[in-house]
Amino acid sequence: MRFSLMVFAFSCCALAAAPVAADEIPVSSRVSEVTLYAGLAEVTRSAALTLAEGRHRLILQNVPHSARLSSLQVEIAGARRIATQLRQDYVPPRDADDPQIDAAKARVLEAEARIAAVRDEAERARAGVRAAEAAIGFLQQLGGNEGLAQADAAALSAIARMISEEAAGASQAAVAAGAEARRIELQLEDLEEDLAEARAALAALMLEDRDRLFIAVDIEADQAGEGAVTVRYITEGAGSIGWQPSYEMHLSTGDAAADAAEVTLKRAVLLAQDTGENWQDVALTLSTATPSGQGSPSALHPWLRRVEAPELPRAQKRLNSFESDMGSLAEPAAEAAAVAEEALEWSADRSGAAVTYRFGAPVTVASGADLLRLEMDSLTAAAEVRAVAVPSRDETAYRVAEFTNSFGEQLLAAADVPRFAEGKLIAVEDFAGLAPGAEMEAGFGPVEGLRLSRDVLDQSEGGQGLITRSSQQVQAVEIEVENLTGQDWPVRVLDRVPYSQQDDLEIGWSAKPRPAETDVEKQRGILAWDLELAAGESRTIRLDTTLNWPEGMVLR
Repeated sequence: MRFSLMVFAFSCCALAAAPVAADEIPVSSRVSEVTLYAGLAEVTRSAALTLAEGRHRLILQNVPHSARLSSLQVEIAGARRIATQLRQDYVPPRDADDPQIDAAKARVLEAEARIAAVRDEAERARAGVRAAEAAIGFLQQLGGNEGLAQADAAALSAIARMISEEAAGASQAAVAAGAEARRIELQLEDLEEDLAEARAALAALMLEDRDRLFIAVDIEADQAGEGAVTVRYITEGAGSIGWQPSYEMHLSTGDAAADAAEVTLKRAVLLAQDTGENWQDVALTLSTATPSGQGSPSALHPWLRRVEAPELPRAQKRLNSFESDMGSLAEPAAEAAAVAEEALEWSADRSGAAVTYRFGAPVTVASGADLLRLEMDSLTAAAEVRAVAVPSRDETAYRVAEFTNSFGEQLLAAADVPRFAEGKLIAVEDFAGLAPGAEMEAGFGPVEGLRLSRDVLDQSEGGQGLITRSSQQVQAVEIEVENLTGQDWPVRVLDRVPYSQQDDLEIGWSAKPRPAETDVEKQRGILAWDLELAAGESRTIRLDTTLNWPEGMVLR
């Protein structure tokens, strides 16, 4: 409501300030440039016109309803702008029609007229069939006339001969007329295909929203000459506008796993728009900025804490509920984070707060219909390949390539990234994005010959390797990694032991051999062994764990 009142007030002021225009000039502008973000677009329209000296009112047509009025900017070259009137509702009918749509409609009408003409011609041919059939029916009735019983033999013979000849002629005429009708109707197949194509072409053009804004600009030209109009605005379309990266990840290795390897990231972009108008041959720029996202740091409010004497359990529940209500008043609820609704020649501008990609050739995107993919480049980085084994979850180890983003720019997140190893599709997984200088481990499918097993050893009294008392638990685990492939493999084995944050729960563990790393990636209890497994070799890891806690307590 606030926005509507603001626009209404602006329109009223513009009308009050606007002098009486000498004439109205409809201006049909086209989209010339688009900067596309995640979730919105900045659109630039342009139009050229010839101005006579004096005052004029320019009626700027074609701006769709999806344009955000608060962002609208109008620039006039060759004249001085006096006032601008905006109207979103109760828009007068447009004076200018789209020539492409008019031509497509004319093609549909022409195809329909040709089909109607052919059907009329076929119907005229079938009229001959019906006339011949009527004649045959008359002759049949004539032959059964009771008055013929009084005729002599000669007369009957003559009548019979006449009926036969006339019936034969009528039958031949019926056959000929039917054949002619079918011959004419054969033309309908091609004509109906032409009509379907014409209707499809018209439907493609009619993707655009016919409802447009009314924008009137009062100007004054000091002298006659050429002028230009530039209109800029922001639009979010109908909710499906923006771009996102698209990748293919390719792993290339030598004959052995230890050979030098490379990861190649083939980059492209996918973009779509539903602004209500088609973009035809526009200059495209893609930006990694998120104007619709959070632009300022979050507000941090004071955090009030207090302690009180404990209450009875039921009273404590009521107190907890009361404190929860008070806490919601003392500290405002955190607002939900704003989330951005996420081969041509091109160039990248990495200066400033965001990276922009500008494409050299114009692009065309239909509103609400096209999903356009633009190929970009291939980025290659050296990679270290090894197998990663998680015996507690998997039966085979997985090929993993570790590489660094040495490309000097942020790699944006993308969904459903196909991963290829030696040119063969291995997996399709999401890509979480990668900052410059950051490392990534990318999985490239299982190594079927690296078999894993994890067995809880049999123990007396415990069953399945588990000996328990009311305050102790002991477990012994054996992990085996077997290399059945024809090549040597570096293998990282991952397993875990429990951890505790309570002094009363004591956890001890031992492993043979000792792990190369504990608390992997700062995850408590995660252990890693780095093994070099020759072809045909197998290795065993023994892991023992003991948990102790006070009597009367339960292990969770």
